[in-house]
Amino acid sequence: MLIDYKDFDCGITRIDVHYIRPGLAGSYLVVENNRAVLIETGPELAVPRILEALTRKSVPRESVEAVIVTHVHLDHAGGAGMLLEKLPNARLYVHPKGVRHMIDPSKLLSSAKMVYGEARFASLLGGLTPAPADRTVTPADEERLLLAGRELVFIHTPGHANHHMVIWDSKSRGIFSGDALGISYRELDGPGGRFLFPATTPVQLDPRACFASIDRLVALKPDRLHLTHFDSIEFDLALMDDLKRQLEGYTELAWSIRADTLPDKEGRLLQGIQSMSRERLASIGCPMTRAASSEVLAMDWEINVQGLNNWLDRIESDLG
Repeated sequence: MLIDYKDFDCGITRIDVHYIRPGLAGSYLVVENNRAVLIETGPELAVPRILEALTRKSVPRESVEAVIVTHVHLDHAGGAGMLLEKLPNARLYVHPKGVRHMIDPSKLLSSAKMVYGEARFASLLGGLTPAPADRTVTPADEERLLLAGRELVFIHTPGHANHHMVIWDSKSRGIFSGDALGISYRELDGPGGRFLFPATTPVQLDPRACFASIDRLVALKPDRLHLTHFDSIEFDLALMDDLKRQLEGYTELAWSIRADTLPDKEGRLLQGIQSMSRERLASIGCPMTRAASSEVLAMDWEINVQGLNNWLDRIESDLG
């Protein structure tokens, strides 16, 4: 098994969980004075990779005190239950609004199988092991976890999902951001900078809350973003400003298309998002061809369109 991990300063290691492809999703190992936490798990199929990374880093399983997930989407939390079986002293830290789905994942399981189909679910995600209720912790907003004196702060960040939280690490001055501060793939980096874009996943997207969460995290003046998708990168205020501009562009486009009377609304929304992405990729000098970059981004484009349409459906339903 290929184990791909990268060490950063302050005892932080990014482990590539190889969800769908390399370079798409990561788990983070944080070690302080022989004690450790894992932040994000990837899907259940990623658990052997994470355990092997612990072995190669000479981190005993008994030293892992916490498994933390930013939210319960399966590319972030699918492996949590199985990891608890393998890490005898670890507890699972999950947002209070998401914990029930970790203890009883039956709804997550059924909805995921409906989306993927049984065979594709098994090949991409594996399974979904329940987390024991007595080993779960639901941190309040701004609650702190001390790891050998190292302070990790949980910050509730609704928007991408109402059960989303991030983790502020005082030592690295970094944010383990889940999906709250967007997605950025390293193969798209160009000489003019990085391409970071919003994650407007169904089914709880709230753009207004997204903007508020971004502003709250920017106010921390971090030095680094530890992105689940993908890698630890330096914080750049210009990227955050552009992230908000893109999110505003997404929502304005979705509103305008929903309001018009022309056909193929979903297709036109997809084309609009693709156009925004390609414009930014060109501006940074992305080294990939249009076809290659489109292949990298295809799944995210599709999911973002689904999330925007679901958001508008909920607004229309609320309006009656």
